[in-house]
Amino acid sequence: MQNVPQPREGMRITGAGDLGVTLLADVEQIGIVEVRSEPGGVTQPLHLHTRHAECFFVLGGELTFRLEDRELRAGAGTWVYMPPEVVHTFGATGDARAHFLDIHVPSSNFGDFVRGLQAARNEDELRAVRAAFDQEPAPEYATGDPGLVILRRVGGDSGVGSTEPPKSGGVGFAGAGAEQGETMAGRTEHRRATLLLDTDELTVTEFFYGPGERGAEPHIHHHHADGFLVLEGELTVIFRSGPLRAPAETLVIIPPEVVHSFDNDGAENALFYNLHMPASGFGDYLRGRNPDFDQHDPPDNGGADPASVVAVRLSG
Repeated sequence: MQNVPQPREGMRITGAGDLGVTLLADVEQIGIVEVRSEPGGVTQPLHLHTRHAECFFVLGGELTFRLEDRELRAGAGTWVYMPPEVVHTFGATGDARAHFLDIHVPSSNFGDFVRGLQAARNEDELRAVRAAFDQEPAPEYATGDPGLVILRRVGGDSGVGSTEPPKSGGVGFAGAGAEQGETMAGRTEHRRATLLLDTDELTVTEFFYGPGERGAEPHIHHHHADGFLVLEGELTVIFRSGPLRAPAETLVIIPPEVVHSFDNDGAENALFYNLHMPASGFGDYLRGRNPDFDQHDPPDNGGADPASVVAVRLSG
């Protein structure tokens, strides 16, 4: 019988103690590092990515994003989407330590990039690592529109929550504005789905499930990966080999062709983020406008081996 994937530790790339960079996921569809940094740390020069998008989820502290013509601040509970071709850099600001996820979709060998930066022994090796990754210095004339950057803050702490846009000017709400996202129809006191990011490369949906709430029936995706980031409570993700219990601060990435379903089997509320990469029209599927979404009944052969699933604990 196949083993049920269990949460493991990420790969520490740099740092010691509770500060540093940890590689959480490194698959074709997505690469993710977790970063804990003091304010004022060294930032990268202005750069862009031509073939993939970069996203951030600020878990604590504050990040400031420098673009060509503006700066945007993102406080705790903010998702940030940086489209391809948009010149940017970022750094931890404010008075507190920053804790955030840096996400690349698709991965574009992001794992090799961060490992290579740490392993490089001289400037020549550093240049080779940078040249192999989809990252370029800011050109004299950039093509990406900084106005396409998206900031979204997470929803309220109740089962229903508010979808009213926040007042401008606060942390996380500068520049492009950080609205709360689009709450889907059918919300109740015990269940809520709020679409935060809906781009070609990625969708991020915040789900609130009360105890006993059931998710999707067993299914597969042929052409994209599915993911869950659990922030509160516990989510049970079920595979053909058995259930994976994902407590708070657990990330689960499910490759294409792996049969899965998910529920809140616990006694507490669960708050989690569901990622689809690439998006594959999941936003319109939630809106009831995409009946041909890449979601299918389990095949007769049982689908791909769940051993390929990534299950990892955040470093906290």
